[in-house]
Amino acid sequence: MTDEQLAEELRALGRTFTPPVAPDLATAVLERVAVRRTAGEVIRSKWRALLALLAVLVAGAVVAPPVRAAVAEWLNIGGVEARPVPSGPTSAPGPPVVTGQLSLQEAGRLAGITPLVPKWLGKPDGVEASGGKVAMSWNTADGVVRLEQFKDRLSPYYVKKYYDSLEPVPAVNGYWFSTPHELVLEDQYGNERYERVAGPTLVWLYDGLTFRLEGAADKDRATEIAQSVERP
Repeated sequence: MTDEQLAEELRALGRTFTPPVAPDLATAVLERVAVRRTAGEVIRSKWRALLALLAVLVAGAVVAPPVRAAVAEWLNIGGVEARPVPSGPTSAPGPPVVTGQLSLQEAGRLAGITPLVPKWLGKPDGVEASGGKVAMSWNTADGVVRLEQFKDRLSPYYVKKYYDSLEPVPAVNGYWFSTPHELVLEDQYGNERYERVAGPTLVWLYDGLTFRLEGAADKDRATEIAQSVERP
């Protein structure tokens, strides 16, 4: 059987397969989504595509609406992957302070990008750069505000494991993570390294860069800060 014939068989299966939904299916599906990938599970790209097609077809037929919505929110936001999980932390410490004292020009040379600064926050109190990423922070009346920016997908790349719905923020082409969530780094083989628990965060795309803003008082304040980003 050719790949095209197999794909057609899978489509037919998706159209006709309608078994009953078990009461605890939502939890089971989300738990399976959260299972850590390993290097042994990496397969050739064409078979990954076919298996993904089967998963979508079966999910559409048997998954309850809340779970279907969560599966749809397993997405990439620029260089950040958002991955739904069934539960998560209930609190988070403030974002880490950036202690480096690089100039923006030095940070840009090290990271290979031209860093942007939110006019709303002004000159950062600390600036660091490493591995294609620039991080900066400010000490504000609301606490520490941390901004990270990078181009394309880092290696390893950021994964945010969230358990609440993502809220689109069309004004800045981004998403608001409203609850504390685990922040991990994952390499190309699926190996994860736990970083920390992050608080509410705005992730958005602008001028070819991905931005992570953590520590803003709320979504509206974070959006204002994001909209004020400009070149120094």
